[in-house]
Amino acid sequence: MKIDDPFGRSAQKQEQNYVSVRKALQAAGVTTPALAEQCLQGITRKALISSAVLAVLVAVVALLYPRGLSAALVCAGVGWLWISVTAVNGRRHVLRYRKEEFGD
Repeated sequence: MKIDDPFGRSAQKQEQNYVSVRKALQAAGVTTPALAEQCLQGITRKALISSAVLAVLVAVVALLYPRGLSAALVCAGVGWLWISVTAVNGRRHVLRYRKEEFGD
């Protein structure tokens, strides 16, 4: 029993997410370590692009409606946090898939 997850709910949710990602990777034909590496690069690229889009949106709000900048920054912070967590979890699942399937 863990202090931070006493009933194992988070661990079960993470395992369900991994199974879902694993099925998606298999359905997409990720059958080599090189393809898994491409997936990892894609996750990073998409996270960076999404972060850049958020930054541009905040800049537009700052230019067009400076009074809304604080709300835009809060929304961008939440969005950036969501993007970061999603990217980290996605990378972790692909790395686990690569390790289990290819022994890397």
